Amino acid sequence: MCELLGMNANQPVSTGFSWRGFRHRGGANGPHRDGFGVGFYRRDGYHDFHDLRPAVESPLATLLGDDEIPALNMLGHLRQANEGSVDIRNTYPFTREAGGQRWSYIMQGQLHGFEALKLSGRFTPMGTTDGEHAFCWLMDQLADADSEDFMAVCEQLRQCGDQLAQMGVFNMMLSDGRVLYTYCSKKMCWLTRRAPFATVTSLDSGEHVDLASRCDSTTVYTLLATTPLTSESGWQDMHPGEAMAFCDGERCHVSSLQAALA
Repeated sequence: MCELLGMNANQPVSTGFSWRGFRHRGGANGPHRDGFGVGFYRRDGYHDFHDLRPAVESPLATLLGDDEIPALNMLGHLRQANEGSVDIRNTYPFTREAGGQRWSYIMQGQLHGFEALKLSGRFTPMGTTDGEHAFCWLMDQLADADSEDFMAVCEQLRQCGDQLAQMGVFNMMLSDGRVLYTYCSKKMCWLTRRAPFATVTSLDSGEHVDLASRCDSTTVYTLLATTPLTSESGWQDMHPGEAMAFCDGERCHVSSLQAALA
C-alpha cells in the first residue's frame, strides 16, 4: 500500500526535513515506487507537484526537500499501485473545489467494489484509482457542508470513512487549507511539536536537525504519517474508526463511533 505524510501548523513551517526522510520510503526503505505527489497550502495559495519516478530517485523530490518550502498545511503521498495504472493522473494529491475552497486529499488502502459508490456528476474522477473515486464521493457528501464548522465536517468524514472502511482499508488525509482532517481504518500516527524544541533524528535517512534553529517559541505544528518519521517520543497511534481535525498546529476535534454512541 501507499505511504502518507501530513502537516498542519499555526504559522508557515518547512517540512523539508520530514520530506527528505520520508522520500526514502519511495523506493529505498519501502516498495512505493509508482510515483509521488506533494501539496502545499501557503499564504499565497495552494501548490502541488507530481512525478511518476520513485521519490528516492526523483530530482523533483530532491528539490522539494532542499527548497524548505514553508507551508501552513502539507500533504505528501508515495504510491504503490494496486488499483489504476502507473499514470500521472493517478498520483496523489487529488484536488477539487467546493464552497470556494480548494480541497486536497491523499489516501492509503484498497477499496473493493468502489465502483458501486454513486457519484452526482459534480465531481468526476480524472484517473482510474479507487482512491480518487472515493474522493469524488466524499466531496459529494461535503459539497454543502459549512467548512467553517470543522467539528461537523470531522463528524461527517468519520461517518463516510466508516462506510468506506467496510470496503477494505481506508486511511486518508484531507485539507481545505485551514484544517487538516484524517481518518484511520488501520494505521496512522501523529505528533505535535512545540517549544522547547529539540534535536531530532529521521528514522529513514538518519539525518539530524535542531528544530530550535528553525522554529520560534510561538510555533506549534503537528505531523501525521503512516508510521513514525523520527525516533523522538510523543508519536501517538490513531485508533481504527477514528477521525481527527487539526487546526493551528494542534488537534482540535476527535470523532469515533464509540464516542458518538456514548
